[in-house]
Amino acid sequence: MSTSDPKVIAPLVVGIFGSHNGRDFTAPFIVAFIVTMFYYGLNVIYPTMVNIFYLTPEISRGYELALSLPGNIGLVFGAMLLICFGDVLRHYWWTLWISWAGVLFWGGMMAMATPSNKGLIIAFAFLEQTFFGWAQYLSVAFTQLGVHQHDLGMPGGLAGVARYAGGSLAQAIYVSIMANAQSARFAATLRGAAISAGADDATATALLAAFPLGSAAIADIPGVNEEILAAVGSAFQWSYAHALKITALSSLSFGGLGLICCFLCENIDGKTNQTTNVFLENDVNADKIEFH
Repeated sequence: MSTSDPKVIAPLVVGIFGSHNGRDFTAPFIVAFIVTMFYYGLNVIYPTMVNIFYLTPEISRGYELALSLPGNIGLVFGAMLLICFGDVLRHYWWTLWISWAGVLFWGGMMAMATPSNKGLIIAFAFLEQTFFGWAQYLSVAFTQLGVHQHDLGMPGGLAGVARYAGGSLAQAIYVSIMANAQSARFAATLRGAAISAGADDATATALLAAFPLGSAAIADIPGVNEEILAAVGSAFQWSYAHALKITALSSLSFGGLGLICCFLCENIDGKTNQTTNVFLENDVNADKIEFH
């Protein structure tokens, strides 16, 4: 029976997931799976917010590029904080759930996004990704160090699976939530906005049908003026504000489950030391290998 045989692999994987009632690997695996969902969630919410609320034809390319930096800088900053201070602070179990709580809190605060609070939301995006940068890489460490060093390879591979699978699932969920919430809200508010700006019922109905088709279709509608377009444009932005809110709040359900799993994780303080459990066959310490 080869090592690639399912009869060999299946018991190994099941054994890892069941180790110590799931606290050694299953709980950290779920944490690593869900934490990536916050990264992709912000990468759905923040660029949409920038494109809909803040970018205009007058905005320079340099300023447009600068708007893309807060989340990316926050991620790197959080990861660097873990690298520089993680071993100094230790207490990894505490820093895992504290950093996770920060991701959950600031991710939820992204629900406050509106067309008029750019500075506040940029700060929230930076803070969310700072906590994410710490929580992301620490969750991988928990996933790999939860099991014995002899089993290090398999948890490492499964940790990678958790990150990519969580990201793919998150993108599908968040894009779907945002699209559905925005279209429903815009359909409900466009007519009222157009009529309040002076459009008649027929013009409002025509605008509702033409808006998804672009500016050329809107220009062909009789009776449309700048005031009506401004009102409809404002309704369009606020429909996205509503969709962003729903999308950000939807992340809290995943985050709550992840926070529970953080509490269930085994502490890894005792394993973050200079002890080597696995040696190479061609190493000077090959005689210390338990299994050849």
